[in-house]
Amino acid sequence: MFRTGTANTEELIDLIYGAAFGECSWEDFLSRLAGTVPNGKSALHYHDLAAPASHVPYVSGFTADDLDQFNNHFAAVNPWIPRTVVVPVGRGLCGEHIVSREDLVKSEFYNDWLKRQTGCETSVGVTIIRDATRTFILSTCTTSTDAEFNHHAADQYTSLAPHLKRAFEFVRKRDVMTVERQQGQSLLDSIGVGLMYVGENLRVRSMNEHAQRISATGAPIRIATGGRLTLSCPQTSAALEALTLRGCTDTRPHVSIVKGAGGTAYRITLLKLNSDAFTELLSGPTVAVVIEPTTSLLPEVRSRHLEDIYGLTPAEIRIASGLAAGLSLREIALANSVSYETIRTQLKSIYSRTQVNSQAALVSLLMR
Repeated sequence: MFRTGTANTEELIDLIYGAAFGECSWEDFLSRLAGTVPNGKSALHYHDLAAPASHVPYVSGFTADDLDQFNNHFAAVNPWIPRTVVVPVGRGLCGEHIVSREDLVKSEFYNDWLKRQTGCETSVGVTIIRDATRTFILSTCTTSTDAEFNHHAADQYTSLAPHLKRAFEFVRKRDVMTVERQQGQSLLDSIGVGLMYVGENLRVRSMNEHAQRISATGAPIRIATGGRLTLSCPQTSAALEALTLRGCTDTRPHVSIVKGAGGTAYRITLLKLNSDAFTELLSGPTVAVVIEPTTSLLPEVRSRHLEDIYGLTPAEIRIASGLAAGLSLREIALANSVSYETIRTQLKSIYSRTQVNSQAALVSLLMR
């Protein structure tokens, strides 16, 4: 009979909370856990039964080739995965408790990946969290076929499960609203920019004071009953809805110019935040919505100076102000409801009047 590994349950619990608080890594925890069984290879992973892809953010013992083959094909034919929706959450189980040994060894998953690729025979694991279609699992593949030894290993996973769940909840709360994000909200308040954090179903998780003031006007954003964000621009609304879907892998910023109350134009930037797998599972994606007025960053006295010294027209001052605010020429055209070619023509006039020959030189002049 195999002997129990060197890491006891108390040590593993310490590593769980150490990983949650950043004192060590999840790979450190998995490495110690893998050492408790023969030829152990451990992973924290979650599976969406509505999609073929598997997500394995943290591993120990598996090679890159192991994971590539698993993600590209064998996760979809793993006979254990469909059964995880019915096993008890929080109870450590051996692979044979989920799929009989007789059925497992007949499977493509066993013969072409578990046995041939990793050199293992079975696994021990526990479902930590489960929702309608997703399961979050801790598991370790092993060469052990000793039923009694594997049963004792599964009991250890039962002991670890509540601590893992608490640790994941801590990670979720920390990542959904960190101190840095709170500070970022205050910073953007000070320069007149609205910032909102939006989650699944377009629910607003938090916003700064300037975003509250903009939403109070009803355009271009509005907070509906129940905290759901609505946008006046259909294209921007569709982009936000797509970014807040679970499983969305598009992390490119989406930028649009949207008209608000009284004809005021705003630049709205949507940016999906990087979250770890735990946060994605527990809370879904988080998207930052940045709302910037396209009006001038220049004080009124400076605008009058440009008019008096350089003879810029009001339309040219709006273009210059847009450049100072960081807008592109196409964004300035949208904000002012004119064509891109019109903006280019007016910009040439501004260059001539101010005796500069580039946007960078113009912005440098404007901000003196």
